[in-house]
Amino acid sequence: AELDVGVVALVHSLQSARGKVLNGRRCILIEYLSNDERWKVQIQDESTTTALKVGNIKLTRRPVGATHPEYLEMSLWYTQQFSAMLAGRKLEKKYRNARGVTFEDDEPYYRARKFVELLDHCTDGYEPHQTIMHGEIARYYSVVPETSQSCDATMGNLEYTAGCIALSGMCYGRAMRAMDCGDGRPDIVVFALLESAPVSLSVLLSHVVSTHYIGPKSGYDRVRDDFRSSRMKMNIDDCELTPDQCSKDYCNAMKGPLGIMYSLHKLISTPGRLDKILFGRIEKHPLFSKTLHRLFRLAARESKGTQDGEELGYTVRCILMHMADMDDQMDDATYKSLTADRCSWDHGIQQQLLVKDDITSYEELLEFLQEL
Repeated sequence: AELDVGVVALVHSLQSARGKVLNGRRCILIEYLSNDERWKVQIQDESTTTALKVGNIKLTRRPVGATHPEYLEMSLWYTQQFSAMLAGRKLEKKYRNARGVTFEDDEPYYRARKFVELLDHCTDGYEPHQTIMHGEIARYYSVVPETSQSCDATMGNLEYTAGCIALSGMCYGRAMRAMDCGDGRPDIVVFALLESAPVSLSVLLSHVVSTHYIGPKSGYDRVRDDFRSSRMKMNIDDCELTPDQCSKDYCNAMKGPLGIMYSLHKLISTPGRLDKILFGRIEKHPLFSKTLHRLFRLAARESKGTQDGEELGYTVRCILMHMADMDDQMDDATYKSLTADRCSWDHGIQQQLLVKDDITSYEELLEFLQEL
């Protein structure tokens, strides 16, 4: 890894009284100031940006999640049944250090990093269906009942769903369900995601793009053929759009990754503009165009009146507005349309949104939205 915009690094070897306080703190690289031969950085929990010499920055070691206890041989993931029992934190050490296990009174950045562990690839020692969720992650994941994701097709994605929902909850704090940032910490979530990039961003975006079936087990057979055919056409790989879904559980699960992206509007006024840094990394990701395609489809389905559109449409439109308007170039009419409480696009616009899959930059996104 090299020093680059969006990379998380550690501050070190500062000699001033103020600098010594910052040594050991994480920072995100914002911009290289070539004239001064320094990096403009946003240091964690600081309200202003700082310019540091290259010699005062070093790369962090990418976090590696610990393996779950391998002797937990469970056929399903249980959440609500265990969350009450574990509320007293009476866990053996091997549970306490396990992948993704954390509690509300842990230090915020530690919690965020433990949640991001679940967005990392599974280790060779276990499969997700052999584990039980513990601590805070169990409470967050209970918004999607375990009975609705017990199909074989979704087993491998359970950790990803749980991690995204928990990170979204951290962004919103106590106001998670109201989609209002409240006392949340989206800045810490951005630090944790970028420190584990690119794997964390790949999982975040693939959870939007290539979502497996999430819904009542009784409905799986009905949509199974749609999912199979969507991958057989033209040799489709695992990163193509899966069929649209509209169950309540699917909507709750999608509030994880979409909630993280939506919460970034709280960072617009921060000096380091961490929203632009994370969205910038997303723009360069191979799944960028497909992610926008999913967002367009959800926006179109809002006008169609489907349950997923009704529940996620406003959030998706605000994400699209934020992505396209990071440099304040959007015209007033487009801005008002995207941020209205309800958006009813006509059939022609809906059709454009449903098939638009070739946008490769935020500049193109802004042009497309303003043409609508």
